[in-house]
Amino acid sequence: MGEHDCVQFGNKSSSLPGAIAGAAIAIGVPAVTLIWGGHLAASVQLTVVILGVSVGGLIALTATFFSLVIPSSVNCSGCQKSARELEATDPAQKTA
Repeated sequence: MGEHDCVQFGNKSSSLPGAIAGAAIAIGVPAVTLIWGGHLAASVQLTVVILGVSVGGLIALTATFFSLVIPSSVNCSGCQKSARELEATDPAQKTA
């Protein structure tokens, strides 16, 4: 990373809990429905299974997406230093 890189993205370890939770929901809801939902109609079981897989997958994808786009580190002192350097070298910023 250069000296002017103030923001770092992509902390992959923060997406892991969300992905695990999404996978647990996507696997657990259909399993519980199929094991203990024998008295439900077939269409209700199918609907619950599809909803469980969809919601679990959506949670996993959302957690992964936001772990990639939300900054994992912001170095404010480096940003302030860069701003001061730009002001010192930019003739348009100087007033007479």
